[in-house]
Amino acid sequence: MINITGILIPPVLFILLILYIRIIAKTVTFQLLLKAFIWGCIVTLPVILADQLAHQLHIDGARSIRRMIVFSFVAIAFVSEVSKFIPLRFSLLRKIAVAGPLQGIPVSMAVSLGLATVYSAYYIYFSDRSGADHIFLLSIGPMNAILGLILGFFTGMGKHRGNLFIDSMTGLGATIFFHGIYRFTLLTGDITIFGLFALGTLFVSGILIYKSRHLESELY
Repeated sequence: MINITGILIPPVLFILLILYIRIIAKTVTFQLLLKAFIWGCIVTLPVILADQLAHQLHIDGARSIRRMIVFSFVAIAFVSEVSKFIPLRFSLLRKIAVAGPLQGIPVSMAVSLGLATVYSAYYIYFSDRSGADHIFLLSIGPMNAILGLILGFFTGMGKHRGNLFIDSMTGLGATIFFHGIYRFTLLTGDITIFGLFALGTLFVSGILIYKSRHLESELY
C-alpha cells in the first residue's frame, strides 16, 4: 500500500498544481506545465544511472559518514538538480510566458514532480533497495515540489532582473544543498532530524512564496 501511495503522490501533486494554476493563479499555461512535467520524466535517466553507479561503487548506504555524504550530495543531489536545471534554464525559461518567480515556480515544480514520478517507480520496482525506505517514498513527491519551488523562484527572479546566471547558480546551489541534506538525513534514520529539516524547508518555501506574491504588482 505504501509503495502505491509513494508512486501516486507526485502525479497527484502535479494535478493539484495544474488545478491551482488554471483556476486560481493563471500565471502559466497548461501546455507549458505539461511540457515541464515531461522534461522532468526524461531527465530522470541520468539520476537513475547515477544511483546504479553509486550502488556498484558501494556508496549508496549508511556504511560510513564519508560515503553517505558522497552519495547524498554528489550522486543524488548534484545529479538530480543539475538534470532538472538544464531543461529549465535552456528551454522552459526561454518561453515568453515565464517572466519572473510567479511563472518560474510552477514550471520548475512541474519538472521536479515529473522526475519524482518516474524515480519513485524506479525505486520501488527496479532499484536494488526495492522500495525499502517508506519515508523516502512518501516524502519524495513533496520534497521535490519544494526543491522545484526554490529553484523556480531564483531562476524566475534571474529572468525578471536580467541577472539570470548569478540567480540561477544561487538557486541551483541552494537546491543541491537542501536535496543533499534531505537524502543524508534519511540515510541516518533519525526521524527527529528529518522532521526538523522538513519544517525548515517549509519555512523557506513560505518565505519565497510570500516574496513572489509581493513582486506581483511589479511583474504585471
